[in-house]
Amino acid sequence: MTDVFDKRTRTRIMRAVRTAETEPEKQLAVALKAIGIRSRRNDRAVFGVPDFAFRKAKLAVFVDGDFWHGRAWFKSGAAPATNSAFWIAKFERNRRRDRLVDRELTRSGWTVLRLWASAVRKNPMLSAARVHARLRHLAPMGKGLSASGSSRRHLTSSAR
Repeated sequence: MTDVFDKRTRTRIMRAVRTAETEPEKQLAVALKAIGIRSRRNDRAVFGVPDFAFRKAKLAVFVDGDFWHGRAWFKSGAAPATNSAFWIAKFERNRRRDRLVDRELTRSGWTVLRLWASAVRKNPMLSAARVHARLRHLAPMGKGLSASGSSRRHLTSSAR
């Protein structure tokens, strides 16, 4: 099947796709703030530029878009109907890059948490709770629960 858009229109559409400050990232940021957790967003000082970085706890959180990271392709072999060879190669490159980032961060003493954008969209508070749990595991006694190292409050029993 050929593309329904001409090349110029398709290029314009694809350039408009955001790589930072996506809706799932915003939803997770709001959920984290609601439970008192602050983070650095898109921190260029951290390898791979994680969507959320917690420097004191050395936790890097990535919100991976289902399409761009080839979730359907790797899970069930479902490739896009249009320009399949291009997209499969792109998914493979993205996966290699993700693994490289994970490896380099791990070598540097960081922990990497990857969340699917669809999971964040479905339940941002559950995703925030996963981040909170990982932070608590990495930084016992509440240390390092925010980017600055101070946590204003912990999860309430109603948010668990």
